[in-house]
Amino acid sequence: MITTAYRFFSSRRAANNILRLICFLPILTGCGYHVGQQNAFSDYKTISVPYVEGDLDGDLTAAIVKAISSSGSFEYRLHDGALLLMAKVINLADVNIGFRYDRHRNGELSQTIIPDETRLTLIVEISLLEAASGRLLDGPFQLAANVDVDHDYNGNNGPEDSNVNEFSLGQLSNADAAFEAAEKPLNRAIARKIRDYLSHSW
Repeated sequence: MITTAYRFFSSRRAANNILRLICFLPILTGCGYHVGQQNAFSDYKTISVPYVEGDLDGDLTAAIVKAISSSGSFEYRLHDGALLLMAKVINLADVNIGFRYDRHRNGELSQTIIPDETRLTLIVEISLLEAASGRLLDGPFQLAANVDVDHDYNGNNGPEDSNVNEFSLGQLSNADAAFEAAEKPLNRAIARKIRDYLSHSW
């Protein structure tokens, strides 16, 4: 009698554990965990990064290569990497987030509101391919990074003053120069996100 009861409760407990596991698996996959993914990618030790599409001066490509090389997750190779990281610039957007009143030539405040702080957002699409076969392993998906830029605005000073004192009081004298200065930290920010994705994917 006792043996029969023990077997009944043991089998019931095992069935409950299996049921819990079945119910828990969708939660794991829904959160981005993929059973067996680590084994699927563990054979890839090297990676190459072709020139990023839309990278006008090569700084973004260089930032991604440097970030991956310093991560320790892969050995970077200029050519013949087992993996190919394909990337392209989707958008570079700017949104004004800070404003101030402009001034007239005599120094008096005007009623015109002008921007003096801008948020730059870079969106990059990446895909991971097996180099030998061209098979898509992951992606494409998009990553975004942003930086906030303080800048002076030329206002009513006229074009003759637009290049005077490019750096003043810790701020750039016009938005164009400020955006140019922000390009490198923005590229490095998105490169770190790509590095972290590669480091934590397997």
